[in-house]
Amino acid sequence: MTSSTARTSIGQLPNFLIIGAMKAGTTSLYHYLRAHPQVFMSSVKELDFFAHEPDRSRSLDWYRRQFAPAEPDSVAIGEASTIYTKYPRFPGVPERIAAQVPEVRLIYVVRHPIERIRSHYQHQVAVGAERAPFERAVFDNPIYLDCSRYAMQIDQYLPHFPRGQLLVITSEDLRNERLATVRRVYEFLDVEPDYTPPNLDREFYRTGERVTYPPLAWRIRRTLKRHLPASKRAKELVDAPFAQWLRRVRPGKEGARPSGAQSIPEEVRDMLVRLLEEDVRRLRGYVGSGFDGWGMA
Repeated sequence: MTSSTARTSIGQLPNFLIIGAMKAGTTSLYHYLRAHPQVFMSSVKELDFFAHEPDRSRSLDWYRRQFAPAEPDSVAIGEASTIYTKYPRFPGVPERIAAQVPEVRLIYVVRHPIERIRSHYQHQVAVGAERAPFERAVFDNPIYLDCSRYAMQIDQYLPHFPRGQLLVITSEDLRNERLATVRRVYEFLDVEPDYTPPNLDREFYRTGERVTYPPLAWRIRRTLKRHLPASKRAKELVDAPFAQWLRRVRPGKEGARPSGAQSIPEEVRDMLVRLLEEDVRRLRGYVGSGFDGWGMA
């Protein structure tokens, strides 16, 4: 595997990207890939560089520096940003990627779209960003459905990249056939496919294991994300250390409860199926043989 951009004293641009989807297992895949000796991934998982035009604080040189620590013999160099498949909330991402790294390989992890919406909603509630009940929030805010319209997201990329540069895998395969799926990704990246990462028995950053935060924590989280984009992600700074602190100083109080599974009323689920089934039907052509569309289409 070669990069379309040569290494400089600052660093080289990535030759692969995990582009999403949010709440589909990208954090786990990031860690499985990072464990491979021929793979380098940015220390910050979600750089979000291509979500916007470069500016003074997040220039192309800034982006290169995120990959400067890569060893000279690294075969695959990449990052993972789920914001890259949040169209139309963040338009123009594929164009910006193609302008800088036209030969980049793209990995898209998809999950049962309704289960992804459920997890997305639970995440928003947990960090204090969502207060509306599920049955209203998922229809009032289009981002929930749009992030689960996987074929629509892929449609944004294919005018700019050959189909062969895109690998689509399912979260379910990553969970239930983990070694085979990770090795499929390794093969796609032209690194040693028979390697078994030592952390393969672990799933990372599961929504159900998080706590629910009060508004103050959400404000801290947003501030960190806005002002410290080049350090750790806000979720890493807040969701673990803040949770531990909160449990110590406010044991049993609001804001320190594990977020339970969100139940979905049958009529709401039926409506979501109707809204998503055509997209799932088109997605089947991208995932490959053996994919049943989660029984939805």
